[in-house]
Amino acid sequence: MRAGFVISLAAMALFLHAHIVRGQEQKKAETPAKEEKPEDEGIPITSELVQKSCSSCHKIDEKKRMSRISYRRTTPEGWQQTIKRMVSLNKLQIEPEAARAVLKYLSNSLGLAPEEARPGAFEVEKRMIDYKYSDKDTEQVCSKCHSMGRVMLQRRTKEEWELLVAMHRGYYPLSDFQAFRRLGPPQTEPGPDGRPPDNRHPMEKAVAHLSSAFPLKTAEWSAWSANMRPPRLQGRWALSGYQLGKGPVYGQVVISPVAGAEDAFATEIRYTYARSGQQVARAGKALVYTGFQWRGRSVEGANDATALREVMFLERDWSSLSGRWFSGAYDETGMDVQLRRIGSDPFVLGVDRGALKTSSVRRAVKIFGVNLPATLAPSDIDFGPGIKVTRVTGSSAESATVEVDVARDAPVGARDLYVSGAVRQGAVVVYDKVDGLKVTPLAGLARIGGINFPKQ
Repeated sequence: MRAGFVISLAAMALFLHAHIVRGQEQKKAETPAKEEKPEDEGIPITSELVQKSCSSCHKIDEKKRMSRISYRRTTPEGWQQTIKRMVSLNKLQIEPEAARAVLKYLSNSLGLAPEEARPGAFEVEKRMIDYKYSDKDTEQVCSKCHSMGRVMLQRRTKEEWELLVAMHRGYYPLSDFQAFRRLGPPQTEPGPDGRPPDNRHPMEKAVAHLSSAFPLKTAEWSAWSANMRPPRLQGRWALSGYQLGKGPVYGQVVISPVAGAEDAFATEIRYTYARSGQQVARAGKALVYTGFQWRGRSVEGANDATALREVMFLERDWSSLSGRWFSGAYDETGMDVQLRRIGSDPFVLGVDRGALKTSSVRRAVKIFGVNLPATLAPSDIDFGPGIKVTRVTGSSAESATVEVDVARDAPVGARDLYVSGAVRQGAVVVYDKVDGLKVTPLAGLARIGGINFPKQ
């Protein structure tokens, strides 16, 4: 009897072992191939200064990847904001010179490609625009507290997007009720398309979208980081711009390299407000991050109250820069700017007035340009059908003043301006009447603001 009992226990043990083995084999067969974990995507940090400054909180692995830092890419402004947050909230001790070096390294090594940075340029250029993002659910989560531009100018792993949401919930608990969590009971009725309701929390929908739309690894960044180099910008550049309330601006900028710094430049700027004739002279300095992101600051004389911040994008051919100059204290005060490298050829920058009314006689128009002929005849200047240049009252290499007659039946619309072979497309518009006025951007009334909502 005792032997039979032992045999039964042995048989049961063999049965259980076989069952466990079959279960493990079945589970192994059903388990999909191992996916690349976020930590396998990280970008190595090779800067000893960054390692020394950040390793007290951010762990370094055997491949020199640092927790959190290696799994995110963003603009110089994004990294600056992070460094400031580390100083104010996490008690980071770092000297200003070291902080600037850390910022430069992170912006260049964990930055954005031009194609990635352009869609969200309105954020760093501080433009007051009404922007609508393509994914409504994500926009509702993120734009409750800040613009979508700040989100669009970041690239992260899925885990990093999740950690970003967790940070928001920790620092700003009200975010859960204002944007992150679903309010009310789960939906049970199918949607208009017949699909079952999506009862995920808004933050879960947002993380899923952001992980797909803005991942850490992209073909654009791989291509740009392999091709990135310090730009060669020394020389003269023609400036054309527009400032709200003051109109068009034309002038020149001389860019000089700073000795010992391949990405730093000094600038001498002079320009004229075309409508008023006011002339301005400025001097400044700038850095170019990631091979294309110009970040500068200039002042008139020694008056710091006149300072303007410069945010511009350099084109791949190093022949033009465009962006916005604005006051640091009042972001809405600024001008749209375009710089074009000056060579030997003449070109037209623009005119002092953007519109000419039909049936106008002896209307004075000032033309601004570069390398224009010192002497011009009326026949050298062409505004198109219905506009006759009757007299040239003055001309130089940088400007020409003419008088024009606009016929009563002159075709209405935009006109290209030709000056001795140089052309400015859409330089002026011919009109016969004013149809209406429009104020942009449309903005609501002021509100007090708070932690989650900025003052306005």
